[in-house]
Amino acid sequence: MYSLDLGRTVSFPAGVAGGSNLSPAWSADGLTIAFSSARSGHAAIWVADANGSSAHSLTSFGSDVSPVWNPRTDNQVAFVSGRTGEPQIYVMDKDGANVQRMTDSGYAISPSWSPNGGMLAFCWNRKYGPGDPGGQDVYIMDIASKNWLQATHEAGNNDFPSWSPDGRHIVFQRQIGHRTQIWTMLADGTEQHQLTYSGDNSMPNWSWK
Repeated sequence: MYSLDLGRTVSFPAGVAGGSNLSPAWSADGLTIAFSSARSGHAAIWVADANGSSAHSLTSFGSDVSPVWNPRTDNQVAFVSGRTGEPQIYVMDKDGANVQRMTDSGYAISPSWSPNGGMLAFCWNRKYGPGDPGGQDVYIMDIASKNWLQATHEAGNNDFPSWSPDGRHIVFQRQIGHRTQIWTMLADGTEQHQLTYSGDNSMPNWSWK
């Protein structure tokens, strides 16, 4: 962790217990961090207090990464798991109960909760696999109904969607050829605009306020 107030890094003991530790995510109240840890030999979703104490696992299947909290309730965590083969999007309660698979095929990654807690943005290659060179696009899914909208239909790979605080816009990365740039669009996929042009730019994350 890095403190903007102190201007320096701050230790996080829960992330140094062996194995790879990655993809941290704050709860909306700032009191808890979810992250993926392979300390037990395989990647699972863990949570800990903001100071690194009380670390414990929520999943045990392995290949579980990219947790994100429901920002409205803090009672749900979305994550990516390869427990059935290719990566898919799952949602569970904050104690690890009531696990639900949200995507049913292909290759799905990078979940991002909408500010109202009712929708997920994520990246999905629905035709992933040998002989099916499908594109990786941003999709929007209503959590309650599991109905989804394909927001991008462009060439190249789209990844790492992130919602604006008012829920109207989504920022994301788009790779065309060997170059990756940051784009923005309305949450229904319209009014797409490129924001960066020089170098390679990736993994945008919109400020929460």
